[in-house]
Amino acid sequence: MKKKSLLAASIIALAGNAFAGGYLTNTNQSIYFLRNPARDASIGIDGVYYNPAGAAFYNEGFHIQFNWQNAHQKRDSYAQYGQLFALISDDRTNKLDFGREYTGRVDVPIQPSLFALYNTGDWSFQFGFGFIGGGGACEYEHGVGQFDALVGSMGMKSFAQLGYPFGGYSLNPYVKGTQYFMGFTLAAARKLTENLSLSLGVRGIYETAKYEGSIKDIKFMVAGLNQEVPNPNGDYILDCSQKGFGIAPIIGLDWKAAEWVNIAAKFEFKTKIDAKTDANNNDAFNALAGTNPAFTKFTDGAEEPLDAPSIATIGAQFTPMEKLRLDVGYHIYFDMDTRQWTKDMVGNTNEILFGAEYDINEMFEVSAGFQKTMPDQTDSNLSDMSFSLPSYSYGFGVGVRLSPSVKLNVAYFRTVYEDYTKTVPDVSVTTYSRTNYVIGAGIDISF
Repeated sequence: MKKKSLLAASIIALAGNAFAGGYLTNTNQSIYFLRNPARDASIGIDGVYYNPAGAAFYNEGFHIQFNWQNAHQKRDSYAQYGQLFALISDDRTNKLDFGREYTGRVDVPIQPSLFALYNTGDWSFQFGFGFIGGGGACEYEHGVGQFDALVGSMGMKSFAQLGYPFGGYSLNPYVKGTQYFMGFTLAAARKLTENLSLSLGVRGIYETAKYEGSIKDIKFMVAGLNQEVPNPNGDYILDCSQKGFGIAPIIGLDWKAAEWVNIAAKFEFKTKIDAKTDANNNDAFNALAGTNPAFTKFTDGAEEPLDAPSIATIGAQFTPMEKLRLDVGYHIYFDMDTRQWTKDMVGNTNEILFGAEYDINEMFEVSAGFQKTMPDQTDSNLSDMSFSLPSYSYGFGVGVRLSPSVKLNVAYFRTVYEDYTKTVPDVSVTTYSRTNYVIGAGIDISF
């Protein structure tokens, strides 16, 4: 039953966040971020997301920004279940340590976002759209280690009860998950003084997900005999979708502390989201769910919480010379206050950010930046398909002023993750690894 619970927990988080940020938060909402992720005290059109209060200090008039990103990620694991994997009837098992490699792929050809800003006098009116979390599909062509181990354990237990010597097993596993958290932001900001502004806004998040999984063609072998025994329960087929919605306020503050120093802060409140399941599973899977509460969340009509955590950010931008801007930032994600995670699974995630931007001339500017992400979690929060790892990211790019009212931005952003090894005594050893990169282009238009 323990292995079945692990399987269920991992399926539901299969298509987690594919970009920079916390467990369920994408912070790469603009190409400016890819160029330099330390955007917390920046003054620009994408301030609608990063610094809504500071956007009030942007130029008068109507401004719009389109962003297109192309992201690719690998989520790999190498699982060892002792001698159990030596009993699998295929050639994918390492004969030296009985380990098996599982490779997941996330490919997002086009990830759009849009920001609109209208500044008049002391007021700023703002709209934003972007994928706040998720953002793509993750596919494991050969399933994951927990699938193989689950079937092997079932066979060993059944054969032991029948008194037959267990000789091995075979299966055909597969799993794919797609998840999007679409965010819509409305906000207003006002300059209270020449140096101080305040913003108030709301963000609605619509969550939609699709999960497909199967364990087919399960067969067990009797040791010493050329005889296969089909699984009496047949194939297990998971086919379900989810939808949910939540809304929460956002407040921001921007302070021009000196002619060459700008300081900004923002707080996004927790967004409570209850996702409801619409399922078309087969009878074998539903029967399994009927005896194991961990699977009920995948059955028709079930609900589960998928809260977006509250986030606090603070940043500063320094302008030591007219053409040079230096940026620092700090983020904290209050993951432990969400309903889907317990305090024995996660703490809060912290991030630090640095960056710089330089104007080469009136037409070209270049920028680069660095981000360090530090999740606080225990082994219980890592599974074969859902694992967030400590990482650092770097990005760089160019801005090209095509005309007084049009600017093009292009950038590259890469995240480097630390491998993590999880050991369950007398059961398994699994090493998790990830790679990620994003390229993007965007355009700013002012009227």
